[in-house]
Amino acid sequence: MRFGPRRGHFMFIFERFFRDFGLLLAAVAVSLILRDYQKLLENIPVLIVVLFAPISRLIQYLFTYYSIDDEKLLVESGWLKKKTREIPLSNITTVDFSQNIFFQLFKVYSVNVDNASSISGDSGRVRMAFKIDDAVQVKKLLLSKREQPEQELHDDRISEDTSGNTILAGTGEILLMGLLRSKALVVIQLLAYGGAAISVISRIFLSRSVDGQEVMLDYFLSISAPLLIAAVILALYLVGVAISVMLTMIKYYGFRITNRETSVFIEYGLLNKKTHTLIKEKISGVSYNQSILMRIFKRGTLEVFAVGYGSGGEDNQEAAVLYPVLRKEKLYAFLGRFLPEIEEPKAYTAAGPKAFPYFFLCGRFICCALLLAAAAGSFWWPMHPMLRTILIAACGMIFVGACVSVILEYTNTAITGDSRTISLTCGGYTKRTVHLKTEKVESVEERATLRKKRRKHITTIRLGVLAPAAAAHQKVRNLEMKAFEGIREKLIY
Repeated sequence: MRFGPRRGHFMFIFERFFRDFGLLLAAVAVSLILRDYQKLLENIPVLIVVLFAPISRLIQYLFTYYSIDDEKLLVESGWLKKKTREIPLSNITTVDFSQNIFFQLFKVYSVNVDNASSISGDSGRVRMAFKIDDAVQVKKLLLSKREQPEQELHDDRISEDTSGNTILAGTGEILLMGLLRSKALVVIQLLAYGGAAISVISRIFLSRSVDGQEVMLDYFLSISAPLLIAAVILALYLVGVAISVMLTMIKYYGFRITNRETSVFIEYGLLNKKTHTLIKEKISGVSYNQSILMRIFKRGTLEVFAVGYGSGGEDNQEAAVLYPVLRKEKLYAFLGRFLPEIEEPKAYTAAGPKAFPYFFLCGRFICCALLLAAAAGSFWWPMHPMLRTILIAACGMIFVGACVSVILEYTNTAITGDSRTISLTCGGYTKRTVHLKTEKVESVEERATLRKKRRKHITTIRLGVLAPAAAAHQKVRNLEMKAFEGIREKLIY
């Protein structure tokens, strides 16, 4: 054995500290504030259930050993039921480091190993925790089958490379990324957390239970309709912008990308520092994403399709960012430097006029139309007049927004390809320009459900590639079948 058998660092138990211990700490904190320890004692069975996760992590730490030889990574785990996993070194796609705030204090790295089988589950994913020197040694051994030059196996510590092959994203670029990203998810989370916060604060400081969502609704109804609509939209947008900028800055602080001969090295993070080493031959493609604001300013976020980086891991909201904010005119120069096999496409084939009506046959448009119809029928419901006005106005705005989204999707839809790269554009408010390596396309699926649609030779094309589950299938809707026939001949599968 070149390494091990070794148990990881004890900080592995606290890797998911807030997830595993958060409920327990919250219960203790509320009891201390209310000085009501009897409630805590009465709920001992609940606390035992809450403690199940950290106890499970403790058992996993005590009975898991890691070994590495010249050919494979060996993981032996289990207490009552023993389990052995063998992962060939040649099949490993990424070996990454991460450090939450507690790992940084103890100078410990979480080592995350992925291979292709991790797409469909955890069978190919291994998470370990080691001190810095051990973590670096493990990474070198795991990547030894990559036939990388020795300089590519140097110490991958946080902020370790400032060579000419490195591009550092400026603070302004990261702030701009947060400013130009979609705020819809942030606003929805804000409303949900706001109601919950009102309920909890009232229980602690006012010694009475209230429904936070009802309090917010009552306050909104006390304002006149025009003022309410303007104030709510403006306030939610501004708060959404502030939160989005703050979270983006914390997450991607110090973002830098380093070009190596056979890999791309990425590092970022303030409270939770992460590094990713992406093997170039395992990268399936990239996606250039532009929200409405980003399109106005001719910028976008560049993401990459690589197993082990992005959605599909423990953090399902992780975005596989290759660069935070990139000017559109610099996109292909950037790709030519880091992924030269992905070239700028010559010309796209767009969706034809006869395909336009079929873009409205989608879930979001149908649901919004039904929602508007239901709101229009609210005159038969017993409801506060002000609330009815707000409901109809809101549903009308949502319906108009859905119509605009469908029209934008029609104008954004196109495809092209050659023997090296297949490129497609799609999306409504957020336009996505996807470039896939032709050799990485593993499956093609065409769907034309309506008889009239089939007669007009209009189809939806889905391309399957080796990538995290959220990006494994790239779809473009309502293209003419002949637009894909020439591309199909270039595929290798």
